Parts: sequence; C-alpha cells; structure tokens
Amino acid sequence: MQIDPRVEGATRDLLEKVIGREYREIAEIIEAFGERRTAECLRLCLRAAGYIVIDICDHRWPTDSELRRIAQLMSENDLGFELPEADAYDFLARAALGFEPLAAVFSDGEKAGSVPILTTASLLVAYRPDGQHWWEYLDVIQGGLEEAAPLSQAAFPAALLLARRARTLVESQDPAGRAGPASL
Repeated sequence: MQIDPRVEGATRDLLEKVIGREYREIAEIIEAFGERRTAECLRLCLRAAGYIVIDICDHRWPTDSELRRIAQLMSENDLGFELPEADAYDFLARAALGFEPLAAVFSDGEKAGSVPILTTASLLVAYRPDGQHWWEYLDVIQGGLEEAAPLSQAAFPAALLLARRARTLVESQDPAGRAGPASL
C-alpha cells in the first residue's frame, strides 16, 4: 500500500494546522481536498490511529478498558479543541480498530470528518516517542504501514515472533551491552 504523496502531504498539512491551533484554515483545506481526497485523508487517519493504539498497548490488540482510557485522555487534550470522550472511543473502537465505516459510526457528517482528524492529532502529540516530533512519528507509522501492506496472512505470526524476539534481546542486555540467555 503505497501512500499517495499528495494525500500524505495534505493530511500532514491538516494535522499541522490542528496541532498548531490554526483552526480557521482547517475548513479551507478540507474544502480544497474534494470528496475523494478527503476520504483518503480520513483513511490515513484511521490507519495511523489504529497503529498508535496498538503501539502504545505494547504491540497487542487493546482491551476495551484500555481504549476507554485512551479516549478519556484524548478528550482531555490540551490542543484547544473539544473532543468528546464518547466520540474518541467510538472512533477508536468502532472505526479505527472495528473497521466500521465512519458514516455508520457517526451519522453526523461533520463528526465523521472531524473526529478522525482531531483524535489522530491528539494521539500523535500525546504518544509520540520521547525526543521525537509528531511528524517524525507519523513518518515511522507510514513506513510501517507501507512495509506491512504486502505481507500475507502467513507472515504475521513470523513478524510478531521476530519483533518480540528482538525486543526481548534488547531488554535482556546488561549495561555493558552483552546479551542474556535469550540471545541463544
């Protein structure tokens, strides 16, 4: 799944305006997108939000209570916009990770267009790795999505096994950098 650079660039611009509290320009950007590009932007937000939630849940599928806690934290964002906890939860649980169409999750078209962008912006700011800017984290997310897209279902257990092994090896190293028994 190669991400269309025009959609990726426009999505970044939109997220930057939200994170930078430049709200007046957001409506203009969305209007200039057109229907097709807006839908692609929202799909990218869906994937990014799903990735972030799985990433912060230690690379496993989140429980309902974890999703509720994340939604609560997103509703308490300090980015200067209101994001109801129920909307953030519905977006994460039903759309980003439940794969329901946004129109089925949010009958209000304005919410269907705004909640994914607001939630994704909040997630990027709140959960980016220490020392990393939100756009750098988005680079990592997009790279991961592009790498994973061509994998077959048979490759997923192997990818999970190898990722878990790599993490265990890093965690088992002593301060001198020597690997523990897990490296055998």
